[in-house]
Amino acid sequence: MTIRTTAAFAFTAATLAAPAMAMDHGKAMGYALAEDGGTLVTMADISAPGDVQTYALETPLRAIAYRPVTDQLLGYADGMIYEVDPMTGALTDLGATFMDDALIGEGAVAFDFNNKIDAVRAVGADGANLVYFPAGFGDGDDKANSVRRFTDAFYADGDSSAGADPMIFANAYTNAISGMTAGSTAQYALDARANALVTLANNAGELATVGLLTVDGEAVDVVDAGGFDIVSPEEGTDMAYAILQIDGEATAGLYEVDLSTGALTDLADLGMGGFSGFAVSHGK
Repeated sequence: MTIRTTAAFAFTAATLAAPAMAMDHGKAMGYALAEDGGTLVTMADISAPGDVQTYALETPLRAIAYRPVTDQLLGYADGMIYEVDPMTGALTDLGATFMDDALIGEGAVAFDFNNKIDAVRAVGADGANLVYFPAGFGDGDDKANSVRRFTDAFYADGDSSAGADPMIFANAYTNAISGMTAGSTAQYALDARANALVTLANNAGELATVGLLTVDGEAVDVVDAGGFDIVSPEEGTDMAYAILQIDGEATAGLYEVDLSTGALTDLADLGMGGFSGFAVSHGK
């Protein structure tokens, strides 16, 4: 791998202010994919996203996710699941078996751990709905270290987007508590076609609209790039963050996400675009 200097990425902090919740509960680390998934960007503290280290990855990744139970960063590539060293960018193939129908087509991939069952869900912009069950899952369960397909994502009858094809590009689970599983979780996702925050009913695939994505009360049109994650200092306390790019803008921003409405709080201009994944962990 190649370590790049911070200067290679034009991160800025024009609107930078540490989120109040993050200040209350200690720093959180951020990880992002850039340059078509070929570069890992590591932020030691997302309240200072201009201070980064970047690493060239030997294999481009389509998405990344933080695993709260083991404090690992995992990456998704077609036909492969990797452990990612966030301090070097080194990739370790976990030898996962992909079932014959466990495929995601072109476009963005949403990827995040369900911390109740310690398994990671991958949802494609094409609607594909997969789960990776890590090695050791279920103490001998035949799903261990395999990737399997479940019901494709769809909007339920009566939803404001019923009948429309979703374009899910990011997802995140609540109660992402470091070092332990959670008693319960809820899955949220971002739809670039509806420009909305939605819920996703796990294996059932059903989507339900929470609200339009807004900044200062105005609806925004986002492109299907960036990422979304939740960090939880304790069960029932969730801090949601996203890297998003507004259509027509040259650069992406770091935002705080209100999970009850879809309202976005602009935290920082990241000075560049082209992000394709984002994960947050508890700070070291």
